[in-house]
Amino acid sequence: MELSISLITQIGSLFILIGIGYILVKKNVLAISDATALSKLTLYVCAPAAIIKSFQIELTSERLHGFMLAIIAAIIIHIGYIVFSEILAKFFSLNDIEKVSITYSNCGNLIIPLVLAVLGEKMVFYASAYMMVQTVLLWTHCKMTISREKEISIQKILGNVNMLAIALGILLCVFHIQLPVLLSSALSGAQAPLGPLSMLVVGMLLTEMSLKEVFSNKRAYLTAFFRLIAYPLITMLVIYLSGVYKLFPSASAVLMITMLSASAPSASSITQFATIYDNHPAFSSVINTITVLLCIITMPLLNFIYTSLVRL
Repeated sequence: MELSISLITQIGSLFILIGIGYILVKKNVLAISDATALSKLTLYVCAPAAIIKSFQIELTSERLHGFMLAIIAAIIIHIGYIVFSEILAKFFSLNDIEKVSITYSNCGNLIIPLVLAVLGEKMVFYASAYMMVQTVLLWTHCKMTISREKEISIQKILGNVNMLAIALGILLCVFHIQLPVLLSSALSGAQAPLGPLSMLVVGMLLTEMSLKEVFSNKRAYLTAFFRLIAYPLITMLVIYLSGVYKLFPSASAVLMITMLSASAPSASSITQFATIYDNHPAFSSVINTITVLLCIITMPLLNFIYTSLVRL
């Protein structure tokens, strides 16, 4: 219960920053174009710093087991979500954007700052596993679905800044290399504004569209239902009934982070792909906005149910 309350508090504080970002643009303190610079700052500085710092831990057998469990769980979840989305598409006439918005979550910009704030930087180690699996699929399945192309860009996958940060972090961890205090302190400073900057950008982008247009789109709510409620509940049920959370002492905590990642809002990368390939970019932004706003209710509630089930 305490963890869920802490989660509500942290998500709530991040959402206040959405309002601040919105006001700053509306009052002409910042320009909407500034959102691009802030996005690049979070992508190329803050997020990689948080990932690298999370690997600055002693690699015990339990942590290794936890990381492998997180990777396997992420792979199974993504495969399941992709298959279910294709099935749902036939019953609900889902378009490309709706399918990928249901499948892929914002497991980076939102989950990393949440895990940092609620569970501490060492637990980001496990959050990076879900991000690693999703990054590969974003540049393969997601991109191919939106662009309707058949070409896979291996260069884009390997060159992704988060993948590079994870690779560097793993190398440092495996070879027991501790960063100098000066560099470690610099990384701590760089990771600190990740959550605030990410939420400011969301608020700034909200000024580009009519709020009436956002909240009156019924299809966006259908997508949000599957992304924020139905899919995470199915995931939780599978975790509970399979008993996988009992594999080792920290398995339930590792899978809680996986659950948080699986229940997060739609991935912001989808809007970027939709814009590049001109495949319903405005609708993609609406889905992203709706899921971001609704997750303040759904994520803490789902986390409470999960922690109650596994007695964490």
